[in-house]
Amino acid sequence: MLDAVPVRQQTRPPSDASVLEDVVLNDPDGNAVRLGDLWAERPAVLVFLRHFGCVFCRQLAVDIHNHRHEFAEADVELAMIGFGPPDHAREFLRKQNVDLRLLLDPDRKVYELAGAKVATLNEVIGPMQIWRGLVATIGSRLRQGSIAVNQGMIRTHAAQLGGALVIAPDGSVRYAYLSEQSGDNPRAQEVLAAARAIRPHLNSGS
Repeated sequence: MLDAVPVRQQTRPPSDASVLEDVVLNDPDGNAVRLGDLWAERPAVLVFLRHFGCVFCRQLAVDIHNHRHEFAEADVELAMIGFGPPDHAREFLRKQNVDLRLLLDPDRKVYELAGAKVATLNEVIGPMQIWRGLVATIGSRLRQGSIAVNQGMIRTHAAQLGGALVIAPDGSVRYAYLSEQSGDNPRAQEVLAAARAIRPHLNSGS
């Protein structure tokens, strides 16, 4: 049910990004991007999304979107990775009004290489996840100026979890946050701080 696994998995973030650097993904318009090129000259942040109908996926994308200018000012290459088909990806970006690069991994191979886990049924839709979903939906509508998020249709793998990696130009993974259950999202400000720490002189005025 919901593509969940029967036994709880462990996350396995890599210590370096060599396993990812030669992977080529396409954006929704079919443009190919080699992942290693993202961090060849500057720090890169890879944000792994859940299925595009997930309220938590939408919440994470909007959170990162709202900090996009701070990532740009820190000279950080920022990319989201999802696994839906191109038309779903374009619809997702449009509906959430998210202005970020989105790359597609339809076979979820990059998720596996990044050490992200597939959830059990209880990790997907347990009482805590239901509560978090309600909080995310109601909270986004109450905060002035926010982009409202809500649960949408499940059209792809529902149990794949996401997270975020921060990768330095030398290929080392300086920060990894891989979700343990649905709704367990990395915070944009925490990811940004990890990326800034790679080049502190850019943020000190020196």
